[in-house]
Amino acid sequence: MQSKSIEQLENDYWKEQSEFPTNLIKRCFEYRKIKVSELTIEQIRLLISQKIGIEFLIGIALEKLEQNIIVEGDLYEGDLLDSVSKVPTEFWNKNSTEFLNFKNIFESNKEKILSELGEKEYNRISERIKASC
Repeated sequence: MQSKSIEQLENDYWKEQSEFPTNLIKRCFEYRKIKVSELTIEQIRLLISQKIGIEFLIGIALEKLEQNIIVEGDLYEGDLLDSVSKVPTEFWNKNSTEFLNFKNIFESNKEKILSELGEKEYNRISERIKASC
């Protein structure tokens, strides 16, 4: 699976455009063509935040969060955690094992999140997790 791109895994090939309406759409188009195993933290974060290929990327994202809960893409410390916490409840309902894994990773890193990101961000993510239960 990781030797394939999101495009290949979904068997959904977006039409090449001569011009993209936004830089975000252009990046999503490009990132969907990269092998899943070669995606960077930022590329994973962006695709998940755009709800692209979540079912193929969530396991990798959770591995990255387990290694470092506040791992950073290009935006800010903890941006991958933030993006994963915004995954739709509908996805978590169909993928309860991954949800429980995410919840456990979050809870076991409470002190680090509080000390590095602050109580406000911890509470914000905690509320999203509770809403997905």
